[in-house]
Order: sequence, then C-alpha cells, then structure tokens
Amino acid sequence: MSNVVPTLVVVEDDFVDLEIVKRGVAKKQMEVGIINAADGNSALELLRSDCLTDQQRSQLIVLLDINMPGMNGHQFLEAIRADETLRRTIVFILTTSDHPRDISRAYDRNVAGYFLKSNVDGLLETLAIYLDHVKFPPVVSLQPV
Repeated sequence: MSNVVPTLVVVEDDFVDLEIVKRGVAKKQMEVGIINAADGNSALELLRSDCLTDQQRSQLIVLLDINMPGMNGHQFLEAIRADETLRRTIVFILTTSDHPRDISRAYDRNVAGYFLKSNVDGLLETLAIYLDHVKFPPVVSLQPV
C-alpha cells in the first residue's frame, strides 16, 4: 500500500449514522480521511470539483446510503457510472433497505458490496482488510488534456 491515506466519502443524510461510521473507523484505528456529503447531488459536486486532490482521488471509496432526499443512492450510482472520469469509483452501499430490488439495482451498477446499517461493523471489518490489500485503479484526471 502506498503512503497516501485513503479517503472515505460518506454519502449519508443522517447525522447519527455518520457518527456511527466515524466512531467505528476510529475504534478500528483505520487510517482514512472522512468527508461527508448529505445527498447524491452534494457527493457528485464534490467528486467533480477540485476540492479533492489527485492524491485523495487515487484512493477514494464511497460509502453510499440508498434512501436520501434529493438524489438518492440509485440515481447517484447511475450518474457516476455514466461519467467517464467517475465510473471506476469504488462504492459500498450502507443502507437500511434489504429489499431485493435495491440490492439487485446496486449490484447492476457494480458496487463493491451491499451492507445493512445494522451490520456497520461488518462493513468496517471488510474495509479494513480491503484497504490493507487493495490495488486502487489509476486516477483519471478531471482536467482536460
């Protein structure tokens, strides 16, 4: 693994759920930066902006809720998978919905995993192992060449 600290973009509209993720990351002593976006639109704006450095983009993982106001998780996934510079973004779902339709729709858009909020510890354990062993895809610059 490189010296770049991975960044988690937590797309979550519930402050309590965000705090649960933050505390879980701290408890597991994961070395990651955490950025919150309250909905899909805010997350897209963040990912498309110059607020993230190339180093942050090089090791970026999105934790995505499905049920949010405005642009929901499914709409966000459609948007990033259609965007040439964002389509490789690594996304894990963290939601309350265990409806088979939501699970299928998420995997149809190439999520790395689908976790229920009742199993946030399982997601964080998976992320800790994942981050220790993963090779991230190369960064696609947002700047025109």
